[in-house]
Amino acid sequence: MTQEIDIDIVVDHSEQMAEAVQVMVERVVENQASLRAYGNTLSGVAVQLGQDRTLDGLVQAVNTLTAETARASERNRTLEQQLSVSSARITKLRQDLVDAKQESTTDGLTGLCNRRAFDARLRRAMVRAKADQEPMSLVLLDIDHFKRFNDTYGHRTGDLVLRLVARIIADNVKGRDTAARYGGEEFAVILTGAELQAGAIVAGQMRALLDGKRLITKGVKQNYGSVTISAGVAQFRPGDSVASLIERADVALYEAKSLGRNQVCTENLNAAERT
Repeated sequence: MTQEIDIDIVVDHSEQMAEAVQVMVERVVENQASLRAYGNTLSGVAVQLGQDRTLDGLVQAVNTLTAETARASERNRTLEQQLSVSSARITKLRQDLVDAKQESTTDGLTGLCNRRAFDARLRRAMVRAKADQEPMSLVLLDIDHFKRFNDTYGHRTGDLVLRLVARIIADNVKGRDTAARYGGEEFAVILTGAELQAGAIVAGQMRALLDGKRLITKGVKQNYGSVTISAGVAQFRPGDSVASLIERADVALYEAKSLGRNQVCTENLNAAERT
């Protein structure tokens, strides 16, 4: 299921940021007026000193300067505090928006990109691959017999399996590559700069890291059996649409499943390529 940023959050935070900025502007404008008044006072004292060089005149000028400087200093301290509060408020609002965006593009269970983010990144990767004339491969991975974990041991155990697989995938995805939870027990990996066989190697490494591992919980030491994945790999071709590239990877994944699972198939191969 795709997640959208709550428009009410965006509108509310935008209004609050605009309000905070307006407050800062008003404070600065007020301080500018105060600085002009302070400047006028200094000019007046200078004129006064030029006209009255008596001791009383000097004392009066010093008293005026002392009082006005104290008031100016206090206004500056108040302004600094007000600007600091407004700045902190804007920083928090900005972080809230960043967090909202992060939540809208991240799968809450696995921490990988969600389907919404995957779709957007795949489109960008395809555009970049075409423009730069560089290879790009798509890997679709599916947890074998996942329904068995849910039906036999419950959804909590199913969640543990999903997190385990997600961690293995994330640990093997670097740089500009993208790992996503495609839906349910299915995952997707966008491999920038990778040709078909390179994509198969990466998928094979993920498969091998899981092969033979058994899911065991702490405490009661419950053994839930082994976790394996099947994968299908397709390489971007000029003229591909998002749907056509995904379809070829999905066909390869289906082939891996039909040939016994726990293996990797690439598009246009009649036999599974175990890696």
